[in-house]
Parts: sequence; structure tokens; C-alpha cells
Amino acid sequence: MAIKQVLSDQDSEDEVDEDVADFEDRWMLDNCADVSEDEKQIMYLWNSFVRKHNVVADTHVPWACEAFSKLHASDFARSPSLVWSWRIFMIKLYNHGLLDAGTLNDCSIILEQYKTQNLDPKT
Repeated sequence: MAIKQVLSDQDSEDEVDEDVADFEDRWMLDNCADVSEDEKQIMYLWNSFVRKHNVVADTHVPWACEAFSKLHASDFARSPSLVWSWRIFMIKLYNHGLLDAGTLNDCSIILEQYKTQNLDPKT
């Protein structure tokens, strides 16, 4: 901390350090024994995303799923097992009434469009 911050009257107790929160989240997920590595990765990416984008209400979830799909489309295109875990997670959100079928479909379309547009013609 800078000396100016130490001497200021401003209280930073309620601030969240994103790096520390991500580290703690990763540590907790790594201690889960009955979860695959891809599921842990999805949970870590999702938790980090919702924390950084302040997704706090159920009504934010559809927007968050679409934005998350766009943000991580390249990661999903490289790993079919990761995209599988993402889809399972979205189905769980749907089953809990946090995601509608249209948004679930839109997210799938986002991933398919990314995959189609970024095909390497050499392979």
C-alpha cells in the first residue's frame, strides 16, 4: 500500500481483491475430489466472471451466460470436454429456472458460430 492509502481515513474493508478471490476460489475447487478437471475449470471461470461483472440477481443470469459464452468461445472451441461441461452447467441453470430455453439455445449458437467461423482450412 502507498503511504497515502495508509494515512487516509477511507475504509477499504468491504473491497474485494479480485486476485485473492480468484486464488481462494481455485483452492477450494481444487479440493473437490468428485468433480472432473473440466467441471472445476468451468466453475472457476464462471465464478470469476460473475464476481467481476457483478452478477448478483437471477435476472442477470441469461445476459451473463451469453456474455460468458462469447468471452470464452475460443477456449470452448479448443476443448470439446470443456464445452460439454459448460452445456451441462447451463442445463442445471435451466433446471433451476435461472435460464430459459431460448438463452440456452442462443449460447449454443454463439459457440457453434465461433467454431464455424474459426475453422482452420488446413486441418
